[in-house]
Amino acid sequence: MLPVPNIKKVSILALTVWFCVFTTEVIAQDTFRIAASAEQRQFLQDAESLLATGQSGAAFTLLSTREVELAGNPYFDYLLGVAALDSGHHSDAIFSLRRSLAVSPEFSGARMELARAYFDSGNAALARPLFIRLLDEGPSAPVRTIISDYIASIDATPSPPKSSLRFSFDVAGGYDDNANGSTDDQQFMGFILSPDNLQTETSFVEAGASFNWNNPKSTQFGWYTGGRASYRHNPDASFVDSGVLSGNTGVTWQRGPFFGRAGADGYWATRDGDPNQSYLGLDALLGSRIASNWDITLSLRGGAIRHDDLIDTLDVDRILYSGGLTYQFESPGKLGFEVIGGNDSERNSGSPYGNSKIGGRLTLHMAVGNKGQLFASAGSLTSDYDGVFFGTSREDTQVSTLLQVTFSDVWSDGLSLTPRIRYIDNDSNIALYDYDRTEVGLQLQWVPQ
Repeated sequence: MLPVPNIKKVSILALTVWFCVFTTEVIAQDTFRIAASAEQRQFLQDAESLLATGQSGAAFTLLSTREVELAGNPYFDYLLGVAALDSGHHSDAIFSLRRSLAVSPEFSGARMELARAYFDSGNAALARPLFIRLLDEGPSAPVRTIISDYIASIDATPSPPKSSLRFSFDVAGGYDDNANGSTDDQQFMGFILSPDNLQTETSFVEAGASFNWNNPKSTQFGWYTGGRASYRHNPDASFVDSGVLSGNTGVTWQRGPFFGRAGADGYWATRDGDPNQSYLGLDALLGSRIASNWDITLSLRGGAIRHDDLIDTLDVDRILYSGGLTYQFESPGKLGFEVIGGNDSERNSGSPYGNSKIGGRLTLHMAVGNKGQLFASAGSLTSDYDGVFFGTSREDTQVSTLLQVTFSDVWSDGLSLTPRIRYIDNDSNIALYDYDRTEVGLQLQWVPQ
């Protein structure tokens, strides 16, 4: 956000003094030629009085009731823009003030307020040339000082980051004691299970490539797009070899203590060389800084999970919602807690895979030495299924933990090394779905500089 200069906001009264000749001879003539009735003149004077006494919210409400009738009157649009700006309705202010200038391009008062509206909304690139033009229009010394302070504040503010495109390439290897996430029981309900449905340990190798494009439009708003392609081979469990294509795109914003994002994401996955699963969804997050080191967030995520025709009984529409609290300490330190809920709605009649979910997760991100960053997480998620499995209602509680440390710039710039260990314990009241899994791996990633 742009730092507000140490000056009082330019009020309608100050502008009236500065542009008294122009306002009286030009704007007043245009105003009363468009809205000449005594009632309309009194209406505009009432709005001026509210603004002059600091009641911008009341002035905005009053003026908004007549916008359809009086829009296009440059002085009405000016008053509406000032009222909108000073009551926090920045987009409405910009729209009204641009409309005023479209009718009366020489109306310096409207130009001043439009510059301030762009400034307050974080768009320095549009505010600065308007302030520069105002200096050329011969303002009084006090107003010139105000304009100069705005320009100095803009010039002292770091420019928003430029658009950036980053690629990365990675390889990983390790050991997985249950690559297919299956039970270690040999039998279920008197039947001998096939090897594909039994816990299978294997080494693994994985390779991937990613890109991330960030395109800030201002200090408060930006676009992002990313994608990744990866493939994992399990020599002793090739029937679960997997390939994944994933992508995401959306917007991020920040204003004062508030921040958020909204976007879309999806993936397409194969298993043993055949299409297996896909997902397409939307997500949104709203957050606020509630204290110097504390953030609170609310998020909503929804999408469609689809499978190959042979296993389309697994198809569900998923909704997840969460609330989080994060404590930030010495960069990049963060400690966060998140409560998660949601449900899967089955797509096919008779499918037992609809369920409700509830859980939570604790995360820690902190520096380790000069070039290391530790990330740890632990969470639990309980899924209570709607349908019947083998004559019994099903409930799973999955506990998952992850610990990894990333060491940056090892051997050369842009090359990082990440050892990690992950553990999953899926506790189910149906033995077929009860399993645990431990994976130990080492990833090498290269980000071209």
